Amino acid sequence: MDKDYLLWAKENQSNALIPNALLEPRHSHEGVGAALVVRAVLYFERAYETSVRLALADCFDEFRAATGDVFKFVWHNGKAAQTADKAKPMRVLAASLGENDCFDFQYMSGEQPSDACLWSFRVFGMPAWEEKMGTRGIDVLAFSWPMVAVQDNPDAFARLFFNAAQRLNAVHGHAGHAINLSPVARQQNESTEFWISQMMPGTDVGPPTANAVRDLKGQIKTVGWLTAIDVAMLGKAGGVRGLRGELPPSWFSLNDYGAGVVIRAGVWPESGAAVTEGGKSFPPPAYVVLDRALRLVRVNGLDVLQQGTVNGDAPVYNTFSSTNAWLSRFETSGDGLLAAKAALLDTPPLDLSNALPNPL
Repeated sequence: MDKDYLLWAKENQSNALIPNALLEPRHSHEGVGAALVVRAVLYFERAYETSVRLALADCFDEFRAATGDVFKFVWHNGKAAQTADKAKPMRVLAASLGENDCFDFQYMSGEQPSDACLWSFRVFGMPAWEEKMGTRGIDVLAFSWPMVAVQDNPDAFARLFFNAAQRLNAVHGHAGHAINLSPVARQQNESTEFWISQMMPGTDVGPPTANAVRDLKGQIKTVGWLTAIDVAMLGKAGGVRGLRGELPPSWFSLNDYGAGVVIRAGVWPESGAAVTEGGKSFPPPAYVVLDRALRLVRVNGLDVLQQGTVNGDAPVYNTFSSTNAWLSRFETSGDGLLAAKAALLDTPPLDLSNALPNPL
């Protein structure tokens, strides 16, 4: 993360909140439609089991211990949003709900429950009957911090990601720059997400709970600042030795979370935003290197990442070709890979202060 970008992010944090339907003139611009954040997404199984639900409550407690009391509203199991201070605690519901009840929460820090927000904690847990069908995908945990908070303490965010992967025996996951969208107006704000992703190629796109992504097993959607892969994918990618041969150790760490490994690519997440006014955006070099190393487990194609609005004029990733172009945005030639590895020399290396548990 370039120092100039860090300074810009800190000075312009208010610009991280974007009006609703910014690029959709047919829709209201009231409220916050999109928020620029650093977001973690982890995919796991058996959210209907009490032990897993309590592990999710542990993740939530750790999040709150790190961030303080940042949430104002919570959406739960399809009900109307409640103020966070009046909602039943997740831990209580984890012990009281039946296995055939959904375990679905979305904690929000916005001024209104419909606002996209900077701080968020989202659990998408299917009931037992649905998950046991074997055709409905797997469960999701997603949480976010403002960019400035991660800038100030990247290691705390990385530890949250690692600890959650360990508690949940995550199948796969990733973390890095992303755009949170309004929980009630996603399609109206997808064009904003598209526009930002064009300026910041390191940004994740699409809802973490999308069926096409939850269906992935043995493959990942994308790489990021933090990437989790299970043991089976690790073997397919060449194992620890194979990855160590591809990933320069001064910029990449590998840490065993039990069910797999977390790969950290650098001190901070990278956006790929242009470093000078009028300059060109670029794929973050660390992600280019990691994408090549994990190419055998990164998916080739998906259903569309976005839907967009009816009769909307602004572009979105609503075709197979545009979606697959986004998925392959870090692919490069042999010379491009060498250039990306050389460019790592201009980025801060990891040191002992950045260490996560169980290094490999």
